Amino acid sequence: MSNIETKKFSTRDKLFSAVAKRCEEQLKTSTEKNGQASFIIPGGTTPAPAFKKLANSNLDWKNITIAQSDERWVEPVHPQSNQGLTAKTLLIDNASVAGYIAMKNTALSTNEGLAECNQAYHELGSPFSLTMLGMGLDGHIASLFPGSKEIAQGLDLSNKNPCIAIDAHGCEVAGDYPNRMSLTMAAILKSELIILLLTGKEKLDVIQSAQTNNQPLEQPVAAILNQTQTPVEIYWAE
Repeated sequence: MSNIETKKFSTRDKLFSAVAKRCEEQLKTSTEKNGQASFIIPGGTTPAPAFKKLANSNLDWKNITIAQSDERWVEPVHPQSNQGLTAKTLLIDNASVAGYIAMKNTALSTNEGLAECNQAYHELGSPFSLTMLGMGLDGHIASLFPGSKEIAQGLDLSNKNPCIAIDAHGCEVAGDYPNRMSLTMAAILKSELIILLLTGKEKLDVIQSAQTNNQPLEQPVAAILNQTQTPVEIYWAE
């Protein structure tokens, strides 16, 4: 029986409202059951409307810890920092008292900062209560880019480290900041629930392709769509 569920919405506003509600439900269940919850979130601007709705909810935010699925190796004040974006879109209003684990640390490079990053995410605990991900048109999730030097290691489910330093030079979609820190696929799948948030018909086509072809090295999202370990809910609107 498939553990992948796709939910389609007629408008993006309905999409973001539904995502915010589902996140609230999952985090509430976790805090009531365990006394705490962990929430892994993506970068980018797509989830911002859902985050702003969620930030107004009456969750037990003091017992919820938020962390990124990936990060460019730039300072939090940089316009391309996921941490900086999170501070503006989620760590606001009621959610301003939530805990936060930064992926970017003071190390000069991702390789130098990897051990500290792994330690921080080990302390976050496992499984994550909720992991939200976006996806690129190349099928990458977090910063697991097809064609990057570390992609096979990042997808290796026997990898015991939660984080991996990614060199995405040569990967066009990585843009001007190819030095990244990312969760490994093994860490991502150690989640109680994965929400995949998508907009646009092209991305729905990528999902269908990845499910059918099941080639994670070419479309890393395929590793999430063709597994039975963790339930996945896909939320989509044009």
